[in-house]
Amino acid sequence: MSDQSPGPAPSGPGPASDAAVGARAQIDRLLRQRSPLVVLGALTVGALAAVAAMWGAWFWLFDGLPRVPDPRALWTMNRQPSVTFVDRTGELIGVRGPYYGEAVRLQELPPFVPQAFLAIEDRRFYEHRGVDRQALIRAAAVNLGAGGRTRQGGSTITQQLVKNLFLKPDRTLRRKVQEMILAGRIERQLTKEQILELYLNRIYLGEQAYGVDAASRRYFGKPASRLTAPEAALLAALPKAPTELAPTRNFKGAKERQLVVLQAMVDQTFITPEDRDRFAETPIKVSKPLRAEGELGYAFDMAMDEARRLGGPLPQDLVITLSIDPVLQAEAARIVRSFTLAAGGKKKPLQGALMSVDRDGAIVALVGGTSYAKSKFNRVTQAKRQPGSTFKTFVYAAALENDLTPDDVRYDEPINIRGWSPKNYGEGYRGAVTLRTAFAQSLNTVAAQVAEEIGQDKVVELAKRFGITTPLQPVPAISLGSGEVTLFDMTNAFSVVMREGARIDAHLVDAVRDTRGAMLYQRTPSEPEQIYDQDLAHRLTGMMGRVIQTGTGVRARLPGRDAAGKTGTSSDWRDAWFIGFTADYTTGVWVGYDDYTPMPQIAGSGPPAEIWAEYMTFAQRDLPNTKLAGIEPPPVPTRRQFEIADFYDALSAAFGSVFGDEDDETRAPAAPPIR
Repeated sequence: MSDQSPGPAPSGPGPASDAAVGARAQIDRLLRQRSPLVVLGALTVGALAAVAAMWGAWFWLFDGLPRVPDPRALWTMNRQPSVTFVDRTGELIGVRGPYYGEAVRLQELPPFVPQAFLAIEDRRFYEHRGVDRQALIRAAAVNLGAGGRTRQGGSTITQQLVKNLFLKPDRTLRRKVQEMILAGRIERQLTKEQILELYLNRIYLGEQAYGVDAASRRYFGKPASRLTAPEAALLAALPKAPTELAPTRNFKGAKERQLVVLQAMVDQTFITPEDRDRFAETPIKVSKPLRAEGELGYAFDMAMDEARRLGGPLPQDLVITLSIDPVLQAEAARIVRSFTLAAGGKKKPLQGALMSVDRDGAIVALVGGTSYAKSKFNRVTQAKRQPGSTFKTFVYAAALENDLTPDDVRYDEPINIRGWSPKNYGEGYRGAVTLRTAFAQSLNTVAAQVAEEIGQDKVVELAKRFGITTPLQPVPAISLGSGEVTLFDMTNAFSVVMREGARIDAHLVDAVRDTRGAMLYQRTPSEPEQIYDQDLAHRLTGMMGRVIQTGTGVRARLPGRDAAGKTGTSSDWRDAWFIGFTADYTTGVWVGYDDYTPMPQIAGSGPPAEIWAEYMTFAQRDLPNTKLAGIEPPPVPTRRQFEIADFYDALSAAFGSVFGDEDDETRAPAAPPIR
């Protein structure tokens, strides 16, 4: 019986067993005869199996393999959203997302920059067509000699570019083969110079920096066009382990790898051994790690909103130039945090905000709160609060526009305006006073009379003309600041007086572009719009100057410098303000609680005025004292006034700000909490 026999036949006689034996015999005869039918069937099965295997291999290799797009698209392909913030001088002050720097061309770089990368990453770059077989064999031999551990890679610069642009970082045979296929396609579509240029702009070099320009700015504080040879070698050392070797974190490791790069440059005759030794000894100054956003976060949020309004749809890679002065910004944040912590105590810390603009409307400092990490709510732009007596500035500005003068006399006495009877703090009255004195001492009864006399609608109209954008109702209490405003609007409006009646709206964004240099928005100098008579602005400045000289704002004095401003305290001590200006800056300060609860008798003449004075002293430390038109020398005090001032200072020292801005109390209805 043949070896192909299936085994013993079923036991026992019967038709079934006979049929089985017959079928088996028939199969044996066909096989022994090598029937053409069977051979054809076997060949068919074999061919189908081969086709299936080839199809499977093709599917394994090419399924999901991306197509190589137009060369121009490769510059931005698969880039994560990124925003780079620079200050008015072009210095990097913050990054959100990856940092890409600016696109650089080969001809813009010193020759040793590409040479350093070629020497260490792909010495046969100009000889292969995407895959360097010699490098692969050499790497395999080294890795086998190391017991199978990966000691050397064989990827070309083209393959590294492919990996960064198209493929996931997983290390599999399939991904490696796909990498080689795409590298060949890239080589057929781009020139060597285009490939190298793309690589140098897209390679990851640690600390969220992609490309040599980003890394150069990040580590050395300068563009890639100004790199030295030792610095270029240090950057070329990073692709091996960019996170581990980032020089801001591991300078020693980066320096050791730099020596390897320098030797590779000698081997490729890019530099001489003497150059290598000299470059190895050259000191390299590495920038400090980029600080967390801190209180700059408020400005960054605001800049993003402003950029969207100015530039329309934005690309994923943005470079936004801000008007912020980082030195003034840091000092403003420190001062606000210091004063609010001291004034509010630890159990319930106060919040504070500050905004400062120059004569051109540029925001040089913006502090939206005491801690961006704890609260991203921007109290400069988002908090709508009662301005208290700072709003009287608009009352008296409208009064001057309606033919009243600072020397006109009104009576500080009990009044009733359609059922509303405002009172001064302490409920005392001074009788006949000039408007200048009433404003300096923040007398509520006189401000209410003046607003009623000229019409509250004119006060509201003027406030809007100056830049107040929140809804205001022309009711009697508006004269004492019963409406709700933002610190942004109030500071912007006060700057009109600084510019002698000319309005330039405050701005934070100077320019918006992408990392390839395409300008999406460029601010052009604005022509000031004269919205208020210049002579009247001088008179109003004189009245605001008296507030600081002898009125409620004496704590805002700037020795040897002209300054003007106004204090403000809302009902039940819920808000405390000081807004004022010199010839150079207008700065607004607000202090309060987010939940609208009363403060411990903190008035505008207390911490807000002190914050303002300390910040403005620092901001103008190197600026000449430019006179303000309208400011007059303060009246010479009598001996009796000196005695009263000494008594006042003694009480203030003993009891704090309860003796600060008392006359500034608005007695207006409280507004609901702002969440």
